[in-house]
Amino acid sequence: MASRIQGITVEIGGDTTKLSKALESVNKSIKGTQSGLKDVNKLLKLDPSNTELVVQKQKMLKDAIEATKEKLATLKTAAQQANEQLANGEITQQQYDALQREIVETEQNLRSLQDQAATTNATLAKIDEAGEKLQDIGSSVENVGKKFLPVTAAVTGLGTAAVKTAADFDSEMSKVSAISGATGDDFDQLRAKAREMGAKTKFSASEAASAMEYMAMAGWKTGDMLNGIEGIMNLAAASGEDLATTSDIVTDALTAFGLSAADSGHFADILAAASSNANTNVSMMGETFKYCAPIAGALGFSAEDTAEAIGLMANSGIKASQAGTSLRTIMNSLSGEVTFVGKNIGEVTIATSNADGSMRSLNDILADCRVAFSGLSESEKAANAEALVGKNAMSGFLALMNSSETDINKLRGAIENCDGASESMAETMQDNLNGQLTILKSQLEELAISFGDILMPTIRKIVSAVQQFVDKLNSMDESTRECPSSSGMERWFCPLLGESYCGFAEALPFLEANG
Repeated sequence: MASRIQGITVEIGGDTTKLSKALESVNKSIKGTQSGLKDVNKLLKLDPSNTELVVQKQKMLKDAIEATKEKLATLKTAAQQANEQLANGEITQQQYDALQREIVETEQNLRSLQDQAATTNATLAKIDEAGEKLQDIGSSVENVGKKFLPVTAAVTGLGTAAVKTAADFDSEMSKVSAISGATGDDFDQLRAKAREMGAKTKFSASEAASAMEYMAMAGWKTGDMLNGIEGIMNLAAASGEDLATTSDIVTDALTAFGLSAADSGHFADILAAASSNANTNVSMMGETFKYCAPIAGALGFSAEDTAEAIGLMANSGIKASQAGTSLRTIMNSLSGEVTFVGKNIGEVTIATSNADGSMRSLNDILADCRVAFSGLSESEKAANAEALVGKNAMSGFLALMNSSETDINKLRGAIENCDGASESMAETMQDNLNGQLTILKSQLEELAISFGDILMPTIRKIVSAVQQFVDKLNSMDESTRECPSSSGMERWFCPLLGESYCGFAEALPFLEANG
């Protein structure tokens, strides 16, 4: 809704403009696509098996998904800048909250479009499957073969789609190989693992390969990726987030906390438990970790304690990058001497380090701070919070101090007993018709890759033959290309047509006749 983002500006590419203006083009595109989808859906109700309409819908959904992703990226850029604008008083808290709601609605719209796309792909697969069965019948009846030419074309299209699917998957895996250095048996294991994940989860093999790409960029080796990808895929399925984005969140945070790939499953469980027991989600927690995880890891604070703090702040409406910048400042302040002053408590110093110089746990430090704060008046709490962490981060610190014991115990209990949380949530999230259709789509891609692998050697031979043909043409001089039947000219063999020709002009009629 445009009214949500009124008065908010955003800087993109060095230019500052109103957010509503920056989104004008993409909103117009989305609106136009929605209108087209409405018309197609109306016609599909009358003829659900109309292939042309289904293909049109598939293309429109793809366009809508791309436009919505672009809108979401712009909104998230604005949200990052809005933190500073809020701190400087350039926008109100109401405007900031409205922007966050706009992001949530856009994320929901994106997931809805992706679900529709999955269903549409499944419909196309069923139509192709029906065509393949008809082709089996037609091939056994030679005398009526011509009547089945349309079916043959449909099956040819299915074969083409299978080869393209396999080629796209191999392209993604080539990126993984290039970044990770995996070759030979290591590469084969990664390829097999991606296909396995595609066959048994809601995510396709290509999406699994894309997730591996982020792992490789984080320095993970073959064994790390083989052991870590399942936990990440469970988290993505449980949260409804994009798989590659979830992989990016987990790998970055593990690096910041000094954890290894072997910890990815447990870390995924932490995020799943925290996001489902606090007013936040995995995407927003990932944004928070981006700002605070490096200093948390440097101070030795655990991922569990950090996730608890993020969840408690989210319960007070402080989320994503705003929570990240606040928590970064809070942790930095807690690394030094912490003193609170009040009429009833006098001067109280909170111990933040152990006798050996290491930091105490974040939960223990915050617990002692809460005890001290319980003896302060409201004005004293505000004054002490500002003195410790500054004006910009004080709302986050007060949220941690004012969290109820019930909320703390609920969130801490969930995190402490989080093992298996992401897998359990993923199973629950997929236990419905949409979940089954999504998994079916992934299984169909695995089937397409299998067919593509069978057809690929033949296709590559054909492509190689065409390349030889083109190379031969490129190596000829102009007179040879033009000569229709010059005697004395060296004739050449076209591997595509299986004939010898004097020049290109002589071969052209045969090329046209053969498509």
